[in-house]
Amino acid sequence: MRDQVTSWRRLSDPMRDEPSTTAPAAAANEAQLQAWEQEGGKTAASATAVKILIVDNDVGAAHSLELMLSLSGYLQTRVAYSGAAALAIAADFRPNVIVIELGLCDTSSYELAQSLREQAQSRSLRMIALTANHEHAARDQARRAGFERYLVKPVAALDLATLLEPSAD
Repeated sequence: MRDQVTSWRRLSDPMRDEPSTTAPAAAANEAQLQAWEQEGGKTAASATAVKILIVDNDVGAAHSLELMLSLSGYLQTRVAYSGAAALAIAADFRPNVIVIELGLCDTSSYELAQSLREQAQSRSLRMIALTANHEHAARDQARRAGFERYLVKPVAALDLATLLEPSAD
């Protein structure tokens, strides 16, 4: 019997069914690093300690985004696979940036964004919407809900790197 997927994890936690230090895993990470650099990603360590929370019920997409961020030097990341997990993690982790998939299964992403903003109180918090939906109506709704940017999957490394630079504030 397989274990159930946990509702959150850290990048340092191994993915289920993924050998932690095998040659194929290292080769896959190297391929992702090369793709990241070809898209304009930078592998130098980030000078600022940006804490990023990724909220996405798609485990593979969340892992890829977290790996992309890690390869770019953003080492303080957490992943939540549900809205409830996002609220719990954010209370302890206190992220500066939250990337939220708009199509969460357990809650409205717009309501989650509002709850996370209330939880942050006076602390600066940047919200980025993430979706596979190309429609402009969803973009307008995300803007009204307080998201500063709207990214369409798959996220280009250069787009994300540009948003996370301090000058993007």
